[in-house]
Amino acid sequence: MERIYIEYIGLAAGTLTTAAYLPQVWKTWRTKAVGDISLVMYTSMFLGVTLWLAYGVLIKAPAVIAANGVSLLLIGGMLRMKIKYRKLGKANGGQTAETQPNPGQANPGQNFTGQTHTSHNSGPSLATQLGRSLRQLKDKHHRTWGKR
Repeated sequence: MERIYIEYIGLAAGTLTTAAYLPQVWKTWRTKAVGDISLVMYTSMFLGVTLWLAYGVLIKAPAVIAANGVSLLLIGGMLRMKIKYRKLGKANGGQTAETQPNPGQANPGQNFTGQTHTSHNSGPSLATQLGRSLRQLKDKHHRTWGKR
């Protein structure tokens, strides 16, 4: 295989793996929600991609340099947002743009009179909600079983 085709394969692979970061970066930038972003994982990725970039420079591989250079920028951006928005979330009492209620919209922590209740949790977990839904379906199914 000619060297140029091998480089195209590397560029295609680098484009796809680097593009995989874009949805997470976009969502984090838009919502400023970083609670589920792992600082350890992104720090490790940053260091690993830095080494891959150095490796690409040393062996003069354009695909490795391009992919890891762009990845380094995206991962660095995620690290910056994790640190910046974590502080923002703490300053807002744990609320980020994603969790703050819109004006005129009921806050899940308030009752109909606007008083805030003191529950420390924001409602049932997804697993609890799913379990309730499945029980309701099962109950409905058993009540209607054999009736037509």
